[in-house]
Amino acid sequence: MRPFKPTFIFEVLPQILPYTLVTLGIMLGTVFFGGLLGLLLAAGKLKGGRILRGLASAYTYFIRCVPSIVMLFIIYYGLPELLLSFGININNANKAVFVITTFTFMFGASMSEVFRSAYLAIDPGQSEAGLSIGLSRWQTFRRIILPQASAVALPNFTNALVNLMKEGTLAYTIGLIDIMGKGQLIIGLNHGSYALETYIAMFVVYWVLTLLIEAVSKRLEKHLLRGLRPHEEAVSKEKSVSKEKSVSEKILYPIYETGILNKLKQSNGFFDVSMGKARSAGSKPGETENDQNRFQRTQEDNSWKLN
Repeated sequence: MRPFKPTFIFEVLPQILPYTLVTLGIMLGTVFFGGLLGLLLAAGKLKGGRILRGLASAYTYFIRCVPSIVMLFIIYYGLPELLLSFGININNANKAVFVITTFTFMFGASMSEVFRSAYLAIDPGQSEAGLSIGLSRWQTFRRIILPQASAVALPNFTNALVNLMKEGTLAYTIGLIDIMGKGQLIIGLNHGSYALETYIAMFVVYWVLTLLIEAVSKRLEKHLLRGLRPHEEAVSKEKSVSKEKSVSEKILYPIYETGILNKLKQSNGFFDVSMGKARSAGSKPGETENDQNRFQRTQEDNSWKLN
């Protein structure tokens, strides 16, 4: 068996890196057309009638149940036959067209749910507030709803983008030469040798691309959430204040629950104090001393009850 050769990884990397542009081009084309399709599907689910909403939901359910490689083969072999029946010949088209078409259908179905959930996550009062100050529906959506919904949708969009990059490796099965396709060619030229080294080199390339996507996503998310930080700080302060109130209520509630304070308010001691102050101006000295003695005895009884 041939021994492992780590230096071959560095020999393969310069041959694979130029085809990163092909992978990125497939991703950008898919994101553009798939994002538009996802917006249309999300709009149909949110604002469409019963029939349109049902069609959009059925499309999403159907596409998400089909494996990507099966959909790729259906588009690659079936779409030319379908168009040829209408007199359109696309047999000589670039294979990237079939890959982008396939993943547009797949990516659009996923994005429709991402956009729909992000829109529903925004409080309806935001739209009402925008309309109440004289903004049109489009201005309200563009200036108020869209920035907040974008911040909510960005993490799910990033996950979908990373999954798209990984599923794009299936493009080599129809002959497209991207990162994976070039790696398979290198393995074939070496008659199956250095396969492990070649796969490790491709792993490094995809890993670096994933790190770059996540770094850009984090910076963009921080940019989109910059206006919500003062609101979040105010909400956190309000929660801390309410928490302190709840703690104090928990401490005082057993005292109120036992009814001791109510009994004290209804006792003769409090009544005698008020009456004693009222009589102190015109009553006899003996009566005032008796009232004070009764008040002291009542306080001692109440302190015994509290203990």
